Amino acid sequence: MADRRDGLRSLRRRARGGGAGPAYPAHWEADIALRDGSAAHLRPILPEDAEALQAFHQRQSEHSRYLRFFAPMPRLSERDLARFTTVDHRDRVAFVVLVGKDIVAVGRYDRTSPRSAEVAFNVADSRQGSGLGSVLLEHLAAAAREQGIDVFTAEVLPQNTKMIKVFTEAGFDVDRTLDDGVVMVSFRIDPTARSLAVMAEREHRAEARAMERLLHPESVLLVGVSSHRDSVGGRFLTALEESGYPGTVHLVSREALELRGRRAWARISEVPGPVDLAVIALRPEACLDAVEECAEIGVRSVVIPTEGFADSEHGRGLQRELVARIRRHGMRLLGPGSLGMLRTGRSPLSLSLAPHMPRAGRAALAGQSSALSAMLLAGTDARGIGLHEFVGVGNRADVSLNDTLQHWEDDEEVGVIGLALESMGNPRKFTRIARRLTRRTPLIVLRPPGSESHLPPGHDVRRSTLPRRALDQVLDSAGVVQTGGVDHLLDVVDGIERQGLPLGPRVGILSNTAALGASLRGAADRAGLRIVAENRSVPLSPDPRLIQRAFTTMAALGEVDLVIAGVLDAQGEDAEEVLRQMAIVARHSEVVLLVCVVTGSDRFDALRGRVRVDPQLPPVHATPFAVVRAASGLLEAALRPAADDEEPARREDVDRAAAREIAERLLRDHPGAGSPSDPGDRTGAEVEIEVGGEDVAALLAAYGIELLQGRRVADEDEALARAAEIGYPVALKSTDPVLRHRADLGGVRLGIPDAVQLRHAVQAMRKDLFYSSAPLEVQAMAPAGVPMVVRSVEDPSLGPVLSLSVAGDATDLLDDIAYAIPPFSEAGAHRLVDAPASAVKLRGTRGLPPADRDALADLVVRVGLLAEDLPELAFLELYPVLVAQHGLTVVGAGARLAPAPNRTDGARRTLSGPPGA
Repeated sequence: MADRRDGLRSLRRRARGGGAGPAYPAHWEADIALRDGSAAHLRPILPEDAEALQAFHQRQSEHSRYLRFFAPMPRLSERDLARFTTVDHRDRVAFVVLVGKDIVAVGRYDRTSPRSAEVAFNVADSRQGSGLGSVLLEHLAAAAREQGIDVFTAEVLPQNTKMIKVFTEAGFDVDRTLDDGVVMVSFRIDPTARSLAVMAEREHRAEARAMERLLHPESVLLVGVSSHRDSVGGRFLTALEESGYPGTVHLVSREALELRGRRAWARISEVPGPVDLAVIALRPEACLDAVEECAEIGVRSVVIPTEGFADSEHGRGLQRELVARIRRHGMRLLGPGSLGMLRTGRSPLSLSLAPHMPRAGRAALAGQSSALSAMLLAGTDARGIGLHEFVGVGNRADVSLNDTLQHWEDDEEVGVIGLALESMGNPRKFTRIARRLTRRTPLIVLRPPGSESHLPPGHDVRRSTLPRRALDQVLDSAGVVQTGGVDHLLDVVDGIERQGLPLGPRVGILSNTAALGASLRGAADRAGLRIVAENRSVPLSPDPRLIQRAFTTMAALGEVDLVIAGVLDAQGEDAEEVLRQMAIVARHSEVVLLVCVVTGSDRFDALRGRVRVDPQLPPVHATPFAVVRAASGLLEAALRPAADDEEPARREDVDRAAAREIAERLLRDHPGAGSPSDPGDRTGAEVEIEVGGEDVAALLAAYGIELLQGRRVADEDEALARAAEIGYPVALKSTDPVLRHRADLGGVRLGIPDAVQLRHAVQAMRKDLFYSSAPLEVQAMAPAGVPMVVRSVEDPSLGPVLSLSVAGDATDLLDDIAYAIPPFSEAGAHRLVDAPASAVKLRGTRGLPPADRDALADLVVRVGLLAEDLPELAFLELYPVLVAQHGLTVVGAGARLAPAPNRTDGARRTLSGPPGA
């Protein structure tokens, strides 16, 4: 196996180094999830696959061979093998799907015209129905689009219903005709809203199924268990026993034949398989061999708690090799460095390092590093949060937080989800899932400060080039509630798990002392809560019935959705009984109750201890700040699910083919714009080319965006000639990127009324800008309006990201810039327009009429479509965009193109992390 891996790497190195033969497209390699929850590896075919391809062909039934080749064909000839395995990765492309050493599916296309190709694939009889056909089609279509192909055709026998079904159910618009007993299939392979929706649904089913297999094993294998109860393996065994797990448990230990009354095997190979889940608690190097042995007995999923896979380059190499082996055998991995997982309810299971099982409830929690996961479990225990499931993904080398969301989205027993994450391998996919999930289930997220600049060891991610607040805004738009720390996260989760979400935004404040009430009101005002009822005059008395009556009066009127009660604890009161009676009223009144109890530390701890074990009691907090912070999170979650459930907006006048032709021509004419070493890395300036003038105008025109007319000029006479063509008044500008929009630096002169003034302006600008040799430009004058800046950036991590701001130094210096991920719905585009604080200028201020925000939203939609459809667009800036009372004018534009990156969330399904090969 190692020899085979070295051979593949050698071939790829030769190809990249410009040796003989076609270049190997390494970025087409991918690990993929199958419908049954298992994994496989997909890569371009190699000449040395001939033997494996022959074996695959001969394993197929005679019926399958006939459907593929229209003939029995029991064996492929040497000529056929050479033709099928030797491709140019452009006009002839083929992919194989591997599980272990075996090929389980083959797909290919052959170009038949400049813009079309014939496609075919063949799936092993034993793997049909696992989704391999649709995955192959997605990857072939992505590769074909990269090579300028728009249309797939296929010839299919009528009885080959499975292949016809793959085409018709992929979401493309398929044309079918019957010709001489053969079904002729043809369809465009551009991603459509329907094809993307189909792909997302299939991805969701496969990844949810993988987590289902991981979290609900019927048999468990513990590897590395010793007689020491405090060893990692021993602690996992203790947790498993104390959780009451009813399934089969196997132990592998080199120390004893029996441990705690259970038989122990000396080697993994001796364990009777198959086994659903293995926990491997061994040193990093030993984990690799253990994975191979687990594969031999049919293990489906693996948990590795072992640290040390990221302490050095050697450790990171071990982690990459670990993932490669796991996926090559169709398994899934939780970890390494995982704190484990647990599940409560009807079939409890704990394979974690948690101190003990939490009470059963409706909260689902997941964390990454062991430290953060441990803090989540400790905080859960301290509050008595009802937990349904917990997952510690560790280094998330394979199973990620995206996988947990896919699983919990379908789980009716999950009422709230809390995630503590330190990195995001695929934030674009995360937000796509979150936008769908938050319509039904609140999603509370913690991203610790500095997590972008100081990634935990072992977290292999593409770093974003955008500021942190860009991702913050993207998460906000997806309905995610963000929190500032573990306590904040768990306080919000606790409140939702115990009482559900408030029905609306109306807040009431109740207190038995004026001073405490004033503190609560101040904190609530600062948090922006909508206070509709307030009572700070409840007498401080040892009689608990006074505050109970005041709360009943406030809650029973139906005028509040959430009540924050501040209780200064009189030592003679029974605080628990006060809370219990208020909670009863709250439940019957459909009001959420949060309580701040000010008392001595001993009494507060005792009260919180009783709340911990009684889910009927409301959460209690020690300070006004803490209770208001929790209330803000609950209200934010309650108002988020309706954030944006509209379909992306479309424009009928968009010419995608024209834009693609322009991009391909410009990249083809600039040989220096070669592919980056990392297809996801767009930080290398050497791979980008500047686009301006007529090219950028044509690119924008393809998407219905008109650029204000302008002409470059070399001297005064040419300036006069161009101005006569355009018509006075005109503007004169430097084309220097630093000066072209800077009137304060002498780079812009506006409103030039005639030829005499234009001649003087050219002379003066040449004199003032003697240090710049950039040509000048004569441009038509635009109607007055609010100057805006619209930008698009192809980010290595997030993919295309749009930003919008009011033009000017002030907004740049104050970072008053709004960010969002396209494509946009109509409502989403309007939200982006209104997002910057300075966008108030668009609504009309100080006697000025309101600007045409609808026209600006339309521009946002169009730029979003361009950025989404054309990954080669590394950067686009429209500046200034003058938004008038009616309509707008795009005055200037600049762009940069680069080879298309391998987007983390493109139009093909892949598993997170580097492909294992």
